Amino acid sequence: MLTMWWFIALALIGTLVMFFTPNRERTSQSENRILQNKPAFSFSALFNGTYASQFEDFLSDSIPGRNSLIGVSDRLTGFLSMNTSEDAFFLDTTAKEIEEFQQENGISSETSETPDDDQNDSTEPDKALEGDATLELVRKDGGSTLIFAYPKENVEKVSDNLEQFSQLIPDGGHVYLTFVPFPGIAQRLTGNLEYYVGWRSNKLDMIDNLTSDKIVCIDTLKILEPHVLNGKELFLYGDHQWNVHGSYYVYCEMIKAQGLTPTPYDEYEYKIVHPNTGSKEAKKKDIFEYLYPNAPSENYRVYEISKLEKIPFMDYNRANNESYLYGNVHPWKKIVTGYHTGRRALVIGDCFDLSMMPFLLPYYDEVHKTDIRYPKKNLGTTVADMIQRNKIDDVYLIFSEANSVNSQTLRRSLINNVF
Repeated sequence: MLTMWWFIALALIGTLVMFFTPNRERTSQSENRILQNKPAFSFSALFNGTYASQFEDFLSDSIPGRNSLIGVSDRLTGFLSMNTSEDAFFLDTTAKEIEEFQQENGISSETSETPDDDQNDSTEPDKALEGDATLELVRKDGGSTLIFAYPKENVEKVSDNLEQFSQLIPDGGHVYLTFVPFPGIAQRLTGNLEYYVGWRSNKLDMIDNLTSDKIVCIDTLKILEPHVLNGKELFLYGDHQWNVHGSYYVYCEMIKAQGLTPTPYDEYEYKIVHPNTGSKEAKKKDIFEYLYPNAPSENYRVYEISKLEKIPFMDYNRANNESYLYGNVHPWKKIVTGYHTGRRALVIGDCFDLSMMPFLLPYYDEVHKTDIRYPKKNLGTTVADMIQRNKIDDVYLIFSEANSVNSQTLRRSLINNVF
């Protein structure tokens, strides 16, 4: 009897959901995605399984009180998390990096007194050839440990794409480009200071030599190096992100490159919280600092070219990276700043840009945000057209190493999903 009444209750809920859920585009700010609408019925969709899959997603996305259920799920995930500090470190490292880390720290049975460069060079994807760009850890003995190699043809392809992209920007505007290292790389450096004295990469120098003055390369490695070596915590332990202090240092150099004065960090008010998920060590060490804008701002999700849905500036009640300006709100986000500078900016990134974006507000009338890694469903036009329509002056390309020269993000998506 209990099973029968449970089945009847679920059937009743499903029926009510089907008839009373509005048939329009709905978004989940907490999950940062567009919810599934009731699918259109067709025999072909029924027989190939598409209709059943979409209908199941529709019911799941339409359950009453789903946001509260998601919050409960997040809290349970944090409570039940069994990740250790090593787990957090391993999230962003390759198998080769883990092996070298274990050797350097005596975790494995085979230990070595110094990092093994020959081992790095034997791995084909990381084997640097003459003319390739590299990212390396610099050793005290004058040598280096290769972390990533970037084939010359990849650097040239990205440079060509950036040059083509920069033609969308009017005279006087610029494209500011930077790449952020993984937390795992920073932890390898700071955890082995008896071997290493810094890090370096020449890929931005190569891009700079292959592109026009419209493209300004900002070397995040060089900017962060002295702070990292001085013990400043710039990366998170329980996530693959950097923290707001790391992004602030890079923002300062981007603004100085324009002949402008950065706003002092302490002139902003912040809400400071510890994460509610992850390992105990990550919860203790990691801090999220959510900025309150110094001037009133109006914040919108944009769809179908010019339709606006008002959203909060940040989700100050959550304790993870999704809180920064509500994460990657698809397909387009617009912030009207209230500073009246006569200029507009577009920020493009892979979520490493989110903690930096608030610092850019005082320099623009509007700051826009999109993610070129995905086709612009529901945008109603191309990113290139949106740049023209919104009279964008400057573009900031802020990516992690996961989406730098060797990935498809700048080699393919920058063209395919923009034009």
